[in-house]
Amino acid sequence: MKYFKKAAALVLAVLCLMSGCRKKQELTSSFDGSGVTSAASSQNYITLLYSSSDTFNPYTAVTDINRQLCRLMYEPLVKTDNDFNAVNCLAESVTFNGKVCTVALKNALFSDGSAVTADDVVYSFNAAKGSATEYAYKLYGAVSAAASGGKTVVFNLAKADPYFVNLIDFPIMKKGSEARADEDGKALPPIGAGRYVSDDGMTKLTANTKYYGGSLNINEIRLINAPDSESVSHYVEVGAADMYYSDISDGNIVRMSGKKVSINLNRIVFIGVNKAYGELANAELRQAISSGIDRKAVCRDGYYNNALAANGFFNPKWQPVKSVQSIETTANKEITIENLEKIGYNSVDANGIRKNSGGQRLEFELLVNSENRVRVFAAQLIANQLFEYGIKIRIAEKSFADYTTALASGNFQLYLGEVAITPNMDLTNLVAEGGSAAYGAAASKPDVTADTASDTASDAPTEETAQSVSAAELINGFYSGSNTVNDVASVLQAEMPFIPVCYRTGVLFYNDNIENVNNSSISDIYFSIESYKIK
Repeated sequence: MKYFKKAAALVLAVLCLMSGCRKKQELTSSFDGSGVTSAASSQNYITLLYSSSDTFNPYTAVTDINRQLCRLMYEPLVKTDNDFNAVNCLAESVTFNGKVCTVALKNALFSDGSAVTADDVVYSFNAAKGSATEYAYKLYGAVSAAASGGKTVVFNLAKADPYFVNLIDFPIMKKGSEARADEDGKALPPIGAGRYVSDDGMTKLTANTKYYGGSLNINEIRLINAPDSESVSHYVEVGAADMYYSDISDGNIVRMSGKKVSINLNRIVFIGVNKAYGELANAELRQAISSGIDRKAVCRDGYYNNALAANGFFNPKWQPVKSVQSIETTANKEITIENLEKIGYNSVDANGIRKNSGGQRLEFELLVNSENRVRVFAAQLIANQLFEYGIKIRIAEKSFADYTTALASGNFQLYLGEVAITPNMDLTNLVAEGGSAAYGAAASKPDVTADTASDTASDAPTEETAQSVSAAELINGFYSGSNTVNDVASVLQAEMPFIPVCYRTGVLFYNDNIENVNNSSISDIYFSIESYKIK
């Protein structure tokens, strides 16, 4: 009998661990990482992961799970949806006049009942700019912020940027509230105006009764302490967490039973080109490489459908360029061969490699970070695809340290890279000489009208001659107001300074019992939590 009771207790504990969403009047369990407690609940709730050793300060939190929870506790001025459209939050309106962006605030309250003011926004802006977070990276173009009265904030920008509105999703906290502490001196979370508020023990979040957006269907979020990646994986795999997000940055993913939704990341995977080497200076060759890639196959087989095939240089989900981007997402044999023959590569040798009349073969080395195995596999897929058209690609796998050293020194021909594009869709760092990711970029545009091949296809440096406005110059013209985003997209596609392959996506897993998870985004994983319902 004693054995039976012990076994029954063990089974009950496992059942408690496995349960996630529960309806009211059920026996429920709450986890804090140190034990299990049970209580009768009269409210619907969900269970999420957090790290008790980390903070709920959005500018000092270091774990992904805590940073994501901060999105529930602190509202931004604006956030972007899954198609990168700006959606006003604490901002009532956002207007532009050259290099000045003016934001009028809604009448909103912090969770302690005090009003959200322009001073709080300026304080949060300065905290964001001085932090080691994505918010500092995104605010690169904002020189300063100042309050103009109690409900207006004026941002001064380094350059005019009509899409700066997409960058002001930094969390707003009450000025000075990060200095709060309990009677034992333990730091308390700053005060926010978000949908939820943390208890002082940081063991659960409850609906913010002062939230400007109204009432919420989910009144409580219970938290499980997951102090490291192993515990995160464990709780996800056993079903203890009701939702789990991964950007799949390393190609590995912890799978969770239930449903899932794709999150569009503005992270472009591309082939960088050193245009100082031989025929790579020729736009026709870059066009041939581009049209020889089956991007859909790379997304399917290389990224396991966790990527969107690039039909241009900007994210294919971004509405302003949907009508102008027209790079084919599957390989086009006719265009590939036409471009190769246009530059004189009209025959194929015994090894299947294209050559010109001088016997020079199209053979290049593609540098890839060996520590990212998904990207290595994608590089191999691309090499196999291009060989069908007589372009021989040798894969050079290097450690990340050696990979970055080679790029910085210009010691490469082609490389497979990935870069996060800020939500204002600024590609300057990829195409402008001196840009942080513009390895191999030249100061001027190469001669794209050349119809004869050079003597060397892969090793000899060549000079470039400016024939028309470059992509970098066009982007600068866009910010000055003389060019449209469609102009930029069209010229990038014609010049092909680098070769876009795909934009990666992340994934949000969630419990089958949660409904209306319909608009999660990288700006806010829990974008639509106001409408969540539990079956």
